[in-house]
Amino acid sequence: MARCKNCGVEILDDTEKCPLCNLVLEKNNKPTSDLYPEDVREFTRRYRTLSNIILFLSIVIETIALGIEFVYADKIIVSVVTGLILIYVNVIMRLAVMGKSGYMFKILGMVIIALAMLVSIDFAIGYRGWSIEFILPIAVIIVDITLLLLMMINRRNWQSYIMFLLLQAIVGIVLVVLAMLNVIHWPYLVVVAAGLSFFEFIGTVIIGDQRARTELKRRFHV
Repeated sequence: MARCKNCGVEILDDTEKCPLCNLVLEKNNKPTSDLYPEDVREFTRRYRTLSNIILFLSIVIETIALGIEFVYADKIIVSVVTGLILIYVNVIMRLAVMGKSGYMFKILGMVIIALAMLVSIDFAIGYRGWSIEFILPIAVIIVDITLLLLMMINRRNWQSYIMFLLLQAIVGIVLVVLAMLNVIHWPYLVVVAAGLSFFEFIGTVIIGDQRARTELKRRFHV
């Protein structure tokens, strides 16, 4: 029997990788009475079947939307928006459980995909600017809060998030530049997002002291 560190499930058979995340399993000697009660393979199979059904229904819905617009409209707008939403739903369904990455990459990936979808919808309906003015700064704030919570939960390995914090600080600088160039005309969310990203990174480096600096040196090979 073996245990997956990432998913926390225990496997009865002799497989070497977790059926959920493909992480190499760690052998243990726990008695069978303490094993995780759910059949992981059966759960994965059912989830994959559900994902395939949703994919099929998405294709049907998008085909109907295209047909309606072909008959009644001159411009394909609604079908584009519908298609983007359906693509997002299907990607999230497969990323959330069947993706091979860890939970940190899954959470951040879902936020980034949602942001890309909303920006695409904004451009699809004629670009009114709400995706850049509001959605982008809000997404940065959400990622900042998520990273802070992940560091609090994973206190023993908090320094592994420092590169994400650095990336967030860079994104915050980009937001400030966009506001200075008048691409973003409502600066209040930009100030909050950029300030939170910057101070979260600087605070982690200062409070983290030697562990934070060691992690940065290791990442940049200096």
